[in-house]
Amino acid sequence: MAAKKIKIQSPEIYDRFIDDKERRNKGQFYTPKIFADYAHKMISKELGNNWKDEYVVWDNCCGTKNLTRDYRFKELYCSTLEKKELDISAHLNPEAESFVFDFLNEPIAGRESLTGVYDDKLPKGLKDALLENKPIVFFINPPYGKASGSRYSGNIDAGVSNTFVKKQMQKEKIECSELIKQFLWRIVDIKRKFNLTNLYIACFTNPSWLIKPQSIKFRELFLNNFEYQKGIMFCAGEFANVSSDWGVTFNIFKSGNSKERNNFTHQLIENNNGEIKIIGDKVLCNFDGQNIKTTSEFISEKLGKKHKEKIVYCKDIKKIEYAVEYANIYDDYICVIDCHGNVIQNNMHTFITNKYPKSGGGIMQLTKKNIFESCIVHSIKNLITTNWVIDKDTYNMNVDIPISFRNDAFVYSIFGNYCCSVKIGNDQLKNEFFWMSKSEIESLALKYNNDDCFNDAQTSSERFVYTKLQTIELSPEAQAVIDKANDIVRKTFKYREQFNKEHPEYQIMNFDCGFYQIKALCREYMPELLKEFKEVYKVLADKMRPMVYTLGFLK
Repeated sequence: MAAKKIKIQSPEIYDRFIDDKERRNKGQFYTPKIFADYAHKMISKELGNNWKDEYVVWDNCCGTKNLTRDYRFKELYCSTLEKKELDISAHLNPEAESFVFDFLNEPIAGRESLTGVYDDKLPKGLKDALLENKPIVFFINPPYGKASGSRYSGNIDAGVSNTFVKKQMQKEKIECSELIKQFLWRIVDIKRKFNLTNLYIACFTNPSWLIKPQSIKFRELFLNNFEYQKGIMFCAGEFANVSSDWGVTFNIFKSGNSKERNNFTHQLIENNNGEIKIIGDKVLCNFDGQNIKTTSEFISEKLGKKHKEKIVYCKDIKKIEYAVEYANIYDDYICVIDCHGNVIQNNMHTFITNKYPKSGGGIMQLTKKNIFESCIVHSIKNLITTNWVIDKDTYNMNVDIPISFRNDAFVYSIFGNYCCSVKIGNDQLKNEFFWMSKSEIESLALKYNNDDCFNDAQTSSERFVYTKLQTIELSPEAQAVIDKANDIVRKTFKYREQFNKEHPEYQIMNFDCGFYQIKALCREYMPELLKEFKEVYKVLADKMRPMVYTLGFLK
């Protein structure tokens, strides 16, 4: 008995028939109907209400036809890599010619096939449309996959992007790890191959290719062939089971040479109870052709020579455990700044810490020579909280930085939650980020008969941050932070011996404890002081935050 055909009405149910792990591995996401419908309206405004009759339309990664399923077209071509997707959606868009085609690997012959003998798998009608330079719209939601490490890492498959198109892009020395760029490059190549002059691309994409520096050569090629018309951006969380931390764009490009190559204005939209609501504008910016400086370049400008030295470092901040190893460090080394990437999405990784100064992975050395630069980067990254609107924004450090902002950043970094500089036993690991004089700590130790702390201060030198603070002028907001931190040390000092008995892991008897250690003491005995500190610290942060944009670190 022949198996019954299953007719599935709900778009959401279609996706259940496709292996979810496989889809995610390739960065494939189901396009919600409300956004597909809005894309149709945008194309109609750009091309006219009759565009479905006047243009040849090709969705070359159609999946289960989420973009076209509710509309009829005069000449529609739907292709995908997976035959099972076409089987599931066989009753949708019956007017379309649907076919299996590997857009990134299979050949597409050019005008050399004018004889009518085709050496590729394209349907004759589609090939004729290309040969005859008919008006064509590529209406697509290509997969967002990217090679990222080992194919066995559990992330997006590193083998996903190893395609014929990737090899062609490499010949042109174009970065090609993202599948989105591969799809768009292939469309550019089709345009070149067939000399197409009336071609549109209407596509959903991850916007990173419009912004990130590594895509500069690809943007140059693409924008030499296509001109940006309009775009929207919405939260990726609108896709099923996808993180809401980043945004998805829908853009319309037409064949031509783009004049604007740095700024692309998008309307921000959201799904408001089944209706699209416009909530603002967002300009996606890149710095192509401009003189910019990355955060890592800014931090490394003043570094001197390296030498090998035995250092003590913190191997576990929670247990405050240390280890000793030889390391290649710069002269006047203090600690490290964990500064992953030059994009807002990496802000969560920006720490100042005493961990081992390994090379690479965003870890940079913080020294007495670059401490201000490191604190500026630490501040501007931690002041801005990522969200789906700004997730891909890029920092530029080639701006004029007022001394007042530099000094505020210095204080902000000393006391931030992401400054984990600590002191570990008998000067084995100094805390150069301690901000008070050793003479004041000696006086407090004498007052409260704390011999351990007194002896530690007696045998130690002034810490670098304290000496630096004596040379700079502080704003009222920064001074209020310093004053409140001093107040915490003074008022909680009497509890140090008791806290040390109960929590020896914090090593609170060191004179130059990090604020990370002091907060633990304060939280247990005088939490109201910590609340007061947070209030004055917030005032400083609120003052600095808008300056990240007004000074030009971000656009």
